[in-house]
Amino acid sequence: MEYGVVFGGGGSRGSYEIGVWKALLEMGIDIKAVAGTSVGALNGAMLVQGDFETAYDIWVNLNIQNIVKLENISLSEENRISIKDFITYLRCLLKDGGLDISPLRELLLKYIDEERIRKSKIDFGLVTFSLSDLKPVIVYKEQIPEGQLIDYLIASASLPVFKNQAIENKIFVDGGIYDNIPVSLIADKGIENIVVVDCSGIGRVRKIFFDGIKTIYIKNSRHLGGTLHFDSQIIKNNIDLGYLDALKAFGKLTGKRFFFSVQNKNDFLTTPLTQNSIDMLFSMLDIKKMRLPSDIIANYRILRTIKGYVNGELNAGNIVLAALEITAEVFGIDSLNTYNPDELANLIFKEYCELKESKFLSNPLSNIKSLIPDKVSDLRSADAKYLACIGVGSDESINMILYRKFLATTLPKICIANLFLSLMAVRMEESENMPGS
Repeated sequence: MEYGVVFGGGGSRGSYEIGVWKALLEMGIDIKAVAGTSVGALNGAMLVQGDFETAYDIWVNLNIQNIVKLENISLSEENRISIKDFITYLRCLLKDGGLDISPLRELLLKYIDEERIRKSKIDFGLVTFSLSDLKPVIVYKEQIPEGQLIDYLIASASLPVFKNQAIENKIFVDGGIYDNIPVSLIADKGIENIVVVDCSGIGRVRKIFFDGIKTIYIKNSRHLGGTLHFDSQIIKNNIDLGYLDALKAFGKLTGKRFFFSVQNKNDFLTTPLTQNSIDMLFSMLDIKKMRLPSDIIANYRILRTIKGYVNGELNAGNIVLAALEITAEVFGIDSLNTYNPDELANLIFKEYCELKESKFLSNPLSNIKSLIPDKVSDLRSADAKYLACIGVGSDESINMILYRKFLATTLPKICIANLFLSLMAVRMEESENMPGS
């Protein structure tokens, strides 16, 4: 099956597209055409000439000085313009009519091979906008005059803060003004299967209506950083995220905010809940009584939180998987990885077993207040784990029921983590008591 690929604009967020490209290569996707706007056009050109390793190396070593000339402006260790030099930055914009992007041109001259792109079997198109004519310019590689491919790539990626970019005495700016995710360029070629990559760039997105078009839409599942934030670790994380999001979009992985293999057997998550487990979970929140409005609110908050981790209707299977993801978040486990759900559950439970030996958990209720800040948003991840571990198991005392209801209304994720750990503890005990164990 042949696919077209559309890369959207987004500045440094375009690193995400490299991860998507990696996944497409790994899956053996047959790409017939690529279209892009702004950084999407730059990434698209590298894809068409088949230089994944080069593109990856460029991105992980990229800094803002590879894009713009910043004379007399110092950068922080994270490649940010310091507040101290912000006034200098503004003066540069006003005095020179924008930032000088000659370093970007030099970078493209070094790595873009126009001849290879023209000879590639993969078609290529991009979008820019002519300020001189006040209209979009949509071109495919065969329509670009010889020797001007890099000019058009820069024109497509010319943000408004950059100096004006001219081609044959006409001024161009970033194509995101017209269409930041140019799906129409692929659809117009008669390609019915389109991979659309949206890295949350700023710009207009034009909707298209074509009969028979099937799209696989890949969008970043977490924040990718600022448009001109070229921190190497953020860029690497963006690449990893693009790779994992793409595999999930193609059904190779599952999960909402974590990434689970769909091929592995998940004994813990597929085993039906025993009546003992169900009764225990209900009693830990006193759900059967539901006497007070606060009880209804507590249970509503829990269900609404779980719903945010589930695609479609709630059922016994996806509720447990959602609770696993939430608990993994509470425990601060890295989500930029692939997991077998049972392995992740065991990883969490192992850490819980280590935490429960601490002095704090020997008399937890007297120490709870010290862990909960005045503002819930200030809660530290280390403290969140401790809060989730308090009273795990079948502790159904009135104090613990009240504690869990407090968590349910104020910190529902921690309450869910507490219930999930309790479920695991009961199941571990049940498995140990089974004949032959």
